[in-house]
Amino acid sequence: MDLKTLCRQYQLAKENEQLAKEGRLEAEKALLDAIRLEKQEGTETFATEGFKIKITSKLTRSLDFPAYQALDLPANLAFVEMKPAIDLKRLRAIEMVDPAIVASCITVKPAKPSIKIEEVTA
Repeated sequence: MDLKTLCRQYQLAKENEQLAKEGRLEAEKALLDAIRLEKQEGTETFATEGFKIKITSKLTRSLDFPAYQALDLPANLAFVEMKPAIDLKRLRAIEMVDPAIVASCITVKPAKPSIKIEEVTA
């Protein structure tokens, strides 16, 4: 199959995927509107003929870190966990200087490639 045909096939699949997603989101909203949830957070189970429905509700929380720090809580009341994160810009700079430093503590594996196709008219 030629590249042009593969591009068209990809675009059609993406369009179908978007339509399916929109349909799922509409059905999801209608389902949630039809069910009266009692919990803001947690899992609730409902039954209807031929179906068992489990709905998990979540709350998104964000932290005002300076305000949290200002509380100066003792260790037994602290509720924020600091997690190490990779600074990609600095990692790449160190890799250029001494790749062995990075290789000694970082595992690298390829992620799924992203594809974006735009139709170009002449």
